[in-house]
Amino acid sequence: MNKKDTNTYKVGRFHWGGWFGKRRGRRGKLSSSDRETIAKLARAARGSLLTVEAGAKALELDRRTAAMKLAALARRGWLLRARRGLYLVLPLEAEPGRPMVVEDPWVLAQAVFSPCYIGGWSAAEHWGLTEQIFRSTLVVTAANIRSRSVRLLGHEFHLFWVPQERTGGATLVWRGSEHVPVSGPERTIVDCLRHPALCGGVRHLAQIMREYGQSREHDFAKLARVAEEFGTGAAWKRLGCIAEVVWPEETALVEEARNRLTAGYVKLDPEVKKTGTLSRRWRLWVNVSIGKDTAAA
Repeated sequence: MNKKDTNTYKVGRFHWGGWFGKRRGRRGKLSSSDRETIAKLARAARGSLLTVEAGAKALELDRRTAAMKLAALARRGWLLRARRGLYLVLPLEAEPGRPMVVEDPWVLAQAVFSPCYIGGWSAAEHWGLTEQIFRSTLVVTAANIRSRSVRLLGHEFHLFWVPQERTGGATLVWRGSEHVPVSGPERTIVDCLRHPALCGGVRHLAQIMREYGQSREHDFAKLARVAEEFGTGAAWKRLGCIAEVVWPEETALVEEARNRLTAGYVKLDPEVKKTGTLSRRWRLWVNVSIGKDTAAA
């Protein structure tokens, strides 16, 4: 094999490919005892990801001893450290010097950023509400984070922090053999009404809402209930303003939004610097255009 060999191969839910022998070096030899240890760790892993706690239980060790054992295996190239306390169990047949690229970033996100759920543009893609392709996975998380953008094991994540009580109510979906929480269509829209940056801005949000209205699964009564539970005054203002444009026939929903108007004025898209035109009807500064009626007073 030479350095130009870029073939990849898949084991479980992960791909290995590309050359990085200079960075990781060779794997150490395994004794029969080590092989048995790795086999136990592989069985205890979820989606090939293993926490120190799971490793301690599998090896029947205290947490400190297990952490030292896992770190030693990582130094020898048999585990890959994803972050503190979390490892990827590499298959025994994986060739040394080849990096790992996680096939499913959702499984990785759940292991690294819990409590969390997949939301925003990633959830919109999942439910077929957008055709736009985003490079990063949007994760709504209550975990302690230092940066909004993280690259981990071959994937980019965009993180949005919320209090832990706001991570509930997500829908569980199967990703391979793992359940991963993702915001449902209505929760995705409400989250983006509250924070338009979660879907890349209000213009894209309007497209998502149009697509939702055209889908067979749309349920405007459910959307109103979710907005009541998870929305804010600003979210209701944006909902009413956009709904008049993309769902003009949904007068009951528009009236519900009118009834829930709160005091004060907010920007239709808070990420856009310009102030825009004042809509007294919706108590919004309409600073982006989503249709001919968005600047109505």
